[in-house]
Amino acid sequence: MTQRVFTSDDQLAFAKLSGDYNPLHMDPIRARRLLFGRQVVHGLHALFWSVDHYLKTRTQPLEIETVKANFQAGLGVGQTVNCMYTRQSEHQVEIRLETDKTPAAWIQIAWNPSSQQQADTLPAASQESEKCRQRSLDEVAAASGNLSLYFDKEYAARLFPNLVRVLPPLQLAALLATTRLVGMECPGHHSIYSGLNLTFGSDSAGVSKLNYQVADCNKRLALLLMDVKAPGMKGQIKAFLRPKPQEQAAFTEVCREVESEEFSAQRALIIGGSRGLGEVTAKLLAAGGAEVIITYYHGQQDAQQIVEEIVSHGAKADCLPLNVLEPSQGLLNRVANRSKPLYLYYFATPTIFGAAKGKFSSQRFTTFSDYYVTGFLRTVQTLADPSTGLQKIFYPSSSAIEELPLDMGEYAAAKMAGEILCDFLQKANPGLTIHKPRLPRVATDQTVSLLPVSNQDPVSVLLTHLRTLIT
Repeated sequence: MTQRVFTSDDQLAFAKLSGDYNPLHMDPIRARRLLFGRQVVHGLHALFWSVDHYLKTRTQPLEIETVKANFQAGLGVGQTVNCMYTRQSEHQVEIRLETDKTPAAWIQIAWNPSSQQQADTLPAASQESEKCRQRSLDEVAAASGNLSLYFDKEYAARLFPNLVRVLPPLQLAALLATTRLVGMECPGHHSIYSGLNLTFGSDSAGVSKLNYQVADCNKRLALLLMDVKAPGMKGQIKAFLRPKPQEQAAFTEVCREVESEEFSAQRALIIGGSRGLGEVTAKLLAAGGAEVIITYYHGQQDAQQIVEEIVSHGAKADCLPLNVLEPSQGLLNRVANRSKPLYLYYFATPTIFGAAKGKFSSQRFTTFSDYYVTGFLRTVQTLADPSTGLQKIFYPSSSAIEELPLDMGEYAAAKMAGEILCDFLQKANPGLTIHKPRLPRVATDQTVSLLPVSNQDPVSVLLTHLRTLIT
C-alpha cells in the first residue's frame, strides 16, 4: 500500500498537462458549493499517479491493452489517499483507492510488452480554449465532436516519470483527452467523470483526435455514456451532468414571508452565514428588522453579496471573517457594546456527506465534533462576556439522530453530543436560552444529490424555529 496527499499545486500541474480546468478540481471556493463540498482530485490524475507508482520497477516498454475504472467518490484535496494493489497476473493489476475507509476509485489495467516505444509526434500544448462549456441536459444528450490530442512529454515526465518511461505517448495523450472531454467539453462545466472502459490496439493510424458521441443519456439520473475513439483506442466513458449549486430565496422573496418588525429587537450574529441555512436565516432576520452580522470562513465573496443584497433594500447587515476552530478576540470586539440583545445562530459545518455505509470513522467523528462541539463551545465562551449581551442561541441539530442513516453515524453522534453540550450550557447559565431543533433535510448545497431526493424548503422550516426563539 502507498499513500499520498494531493495539493492545490498538484491540481494545477495536472490541469496544465491535461487541459482539464474544471472548477470542481481547480477552484476551492467555488468547489465548496458543488456536489462534493470541496475541491476534488481529477479521476485521471489519481489513475495516472497510482499506475505510475506501480510501474516504478518496470524497465521494458509496455503498451496498454485495456483500462477500466470507476471513480466512486471524490478524492478531496488535502485528504490522505490510500492506494492498494492486487496483482492479477504478470500483465494485469487491480488498484483500489480509499480515503478514511471510504472507497474512492477502482482501477484495472492490463498491458503487453512492446518491442519499441512509439515516436512522440504530438503537439505539446492544447489548442482548445480553457473555458468550460455550459450545456443543458438536452444539449449533451445529442452531443458529438472531437478534441485534438496533445502531450508535453518533457512536462509529463516530471509528473509521472514511470508512465512516460514505459508507455506510448499516444496512449497517454488519448487517456488525458478523456478528462478534458468530460471536464471542459461534454458535459463540460457541470460534470463528473464517473468511469471508463477502454481498449487499445496496435493500429495507431489516423488523425490525432479523440472523437466522441453520446450513446445513451439517462435524463432521470443525468447520466451519460459516451463512445470514444482515437488512434489505437476505443471504448466508452461514463459521466454525470452535475447538479448546479443550490440557490436560496432572494431577499425580496423572503420579505413576503416576514413581518417587517418581528425580529427588530435583536442583534443577530450568524456563524456560517455565507450560504445555505445561514444565508436564509440572515435574510429572514434582516427582513424582520434585526441587525445582522454574518461570518464566513472561505466564502468572503458570497457573504459580501448577501450583505449587499440586504442593505440595498434598506435593511441592516454586515459580515466578518471567522474560523470557529480558532479563538477570535476580534469577534468579541465586533459585537460588544451594542444596545440590543445579542442572538447567536450557529451554522458552522464541514461537508456532511461522503462516508462509507455501515462504517464508523473516528476521524470523521472528530472533524464533526470540532465544529459542532468544540467550535460551538469556543464561540459561546468568547461571547459570554457581559459586554455582548448574549441572551439566546439557535443551535440547529438534525433529524439524522433519530433516523440514523448508515452513512451518517459520525454526523449524528456529533450532533447528539452538541445537543448535550447545549443542555449543559443552559443549565450552567440560567439566563441563557438555547433552541436546538432537529431539522429535517432541507435544500442546501450540502443536500444536493445526483439521485432524486426530497428536500424541504429552508425558508418555511427555519422561520417556524426563528419565531419560536423569540417567544
